[in-house]
Amino acid sequence: MTGSPKVRRSWLLCPVSHSERVSDAPAAGGDVIVLDLAEFVAEAGKPAARESLSELLVPAKSTGAEVFVQIDPELMLADLSASVWPGLDGIVVSRAETPEQVAAIDAIISDLESRRGMLPGSVELVLCLETALGNHNGYEVATASSRTWGLSLGRADLVMDLRPEPSGEIHLMQYLMQRLVTLASATGTVPLGAWWRFPDRGLLATPANTLAAAQRGRAIGFHGSFCVQPDQVPPLNAGFTPPESDVAAAHGLCEAYASATASGTGAVVLVDDRVLTPDIVRQAANTIALAEACSTRDRSKAAAVEGIPMPVP
Repeated sequence: MTGSPKVRRSWLLCPVSHSERVSDAPAAGGDVIVLDLAEFVAEAGKPAARESLSELLVPAKSTGAEVFVQIDPELMLADLSASVWPGLDGIVVSRAETPEQVAAIDAIISDLESRRGMLPGSVELVLCLETALGNHNGYEVATASSRTWGLSLGRADLVMDLRPEPSGEIHLMQYLMQRLVTLASATGTVPLGAWWRFPDRGLLATPANTLAAAQRGRAIGFHGSFCVQPDQVPPLNAGFTPPESDVAAAHGLCEAYASATASGTGAVVLVDDRVLTPDIVRQAANTIALAEACSTRDRSKAAAVEGIPMPVP
């Protein structure tokens, strides 16, 4: 991991058509607020939602959150034209399925950035592989745009595409989660999700179940997750932050490896009956870096609440 990782642990979805949800969102303390145009806005309400969207970007960032907008790829031109304004950090693409679709979204964003005085390439993408076709085309979809920062799985669309198991879980979900983590690693992107268990349906769960899902998700390689309730934000932030015990163990491992290799015993060393390799040590260093980045991110949000300007790490 080079440099300081971007910390985006909690992604709070807020329908643009629900003004009270949008106005209350910054107080939840999320790392990212996702202004939704795709999933929770009725078709009849979408024109009005698009009209109001540009005025919501700056207020949504008042407590230090980043702001993404979730769009419907079938309405990409209308949704992107309403969304891509100064203050926007990124776009979440629901039901991403083909590289051609992603390339078209990239081209529209580039044109809007140019015409609206935004830094070229400043708007990032998170692609939701919510269908069987999207998952099948995962690698090609993930590499279709240099803007792509993260990948996620959907659950509602997947259950329609892949059917539920008798247990209530979604067919192939554990396989698809592990595949997404592998796919993200192969494409240099960040996997988003949590390991939800029945009866939770992913975006909606109690705070306790959200914390457990986040901790399970972090253990298999996810870096953050979407949610729909403000009380899910603190457990997501906590669950995707490395605990002090993990950080202490990582420091100990790095120090032991450095001491052992200093004596010239080679890149692979045996420390306390444990084989340590450069890859294992690199993962420990990543844990330390992530913990430090989470701490910095939390300080920047606290400073924003107090009105002290600080850059988002």
